[in-house]
Amino acid sequence: MRTPTIARAARWFAAGVIGLAALGAPATALAGATQHVIEIDEVFLLEFDDPCTGTALHGDAAETGLLRSTDLGDGGYHDRISVTGIADLYDDAGEYVGTWTYRLRFLDQFPPDAQGAVALVQVGPIVYADGTRAIVQGHQHEVFGKGDILKREFFKTICAGG
Repeated sequence: MRTPTIARAARWFAAGVIGLAALGAPATALAGATQHVIEIDEVFLLEFDDPCTGTALHGDAAETGLLRSTDLGDGGYHDRISVTGIADLYDDAGEYVGTWTYRLRFLDQFPPDAQGAVALVQVGPIVYADGTRAIVQGHQHEVFGKGDILKREFFKTICAGG
């Protein structure tokens, strides 16, 4: 994938959704851990380098699923996102390349002391315009130290077939 921005985008999306959910929560519920389940039905720009062809791809991805969040209090939280998505993909010239159907699992653990980890796995088949198929998987893992400083980052995409 072009840049490891999917997990960061999901992290900020989740934090925003949790913030909105917390606004509606009673003040007494914020004193301890609270849990929220929020339905996701979003469209966003997906960009990545196809590991099967090396082509830079982009397209609007439609995702549906659930965000499960536990607010730990004192600014900490644990999020789990599980969605299915589909995107028609295009190259930089705007030519249709294929359609990717995938499942995405995202975990974000952010304790109150601002140390945490983010993990994302996104996998599914691409059906190319010429009818060929391949399975594409993206995997990202980030570890944050105190002050939300990135300490470690792992990012890899894999092509099976194609």
